[in-house]
Amino acid sequence: MIYINQENPVKVTENSSLSDRIRGNRKTFQCTEEMAKRTMDVFERSGCKKVTYPQYTKFAVIDTPTSSIKKEMREVMAGYYDGEISKDEIKGFFMEYCSSMYARDENTILNVYETFLDENYAEAVCACFDKGKAIAAEEGTATDRMVYYDAEYYYRSEEIHDLLKEAAKEYGEKYGVEVDAAKRDGHFKGDYLTGGPNFNSKWDFMAASIKGVGRIMDRDAVPPENFSFFFHLGEDMGTKDSLLIIRGKDWTVKRNVPFEIPMAGRKRTDYFYLADLCKIISEKEGNYKQYNDFLNKLVINRV
Repeated sequence: MIYINQENPVKVTENSSLSDRIRGNRKTFQCTEEMAKRTMDVFERSGCKKVTYPQYTKFAVIDTPTSSIKKEMREVMAGYYDGEISKDEIKGFFMEYCSSMYARDENTILNVYETFLDENYAEAVCACFDKGKAIAAEEGTATDRMVYYDAEYYYRSEEIHDLLKEAAKEYGEKYGVEVDAAKRDGHFKGDYLTGGPNFNSKWDFMAASIKGVGRIMDRDAVPPENFSFFFHLGEDMGTKDSLLIIRGKDWTVKRNVPFEIPMAGRKRTDYFYLADLCKIISEKEGNYKQYNDFLNKLVINRV
């Protein structure tokens, strides 16, 4: 539950920011005397001016169960990757969620941190694949046998990871709690299918398990900045019109991927490492070794 001043509620109009629309759509009910006394510290610790009980009638309570908080986190992170919500606003939402969960100990704060972090990476990957769909439309290919990886979303999601660490520490300091988010990173309780808090882990799950035509072999690998690749598996199990596009800062490489129909005396090819199809030379990119190393960790394959 999140407490707001009823005298200055969030008013939602058609011109309201996404942050205000998210907050303004929360259901509210009036704060009772018992609830007000029980949550006195919420106001004081969050920087509100100390008030006596009669003044509490000016406040409303926002009914925000855990499931709704998770849904809101998803909206917030989707808004960030769409450019409608800033990093400072994300930090504000984190503080609100901790207050709504009565977080006063490290474990509860880290539970909020972990859930928010998981939504961060999930929405980063969704935004990445949405950009891939736009590229597919430009290239005139379908989107059902397509994967797209873009280092931009890797680095943006890592920035939010660092921001949430700072926010967790800052929130804990209000209550005299020392919070070390790095401890939770090493014991992440998220979806066992997608692994730890990492863009590559989420991307690999989507590419391998949902799309079925891509894989990253080292989830801890760090991509070169400005790197991206698009792959669309063509017809007849990729033997026709399979398209690979690899981009760096100022260059683009396009390849028709040579999947072949198995014939007598010819080995069937079901997958390629990108390094087998494209080798970056120093004239194209100064950090070409990093590019080639990363290409050697990415796989494209038949469904």
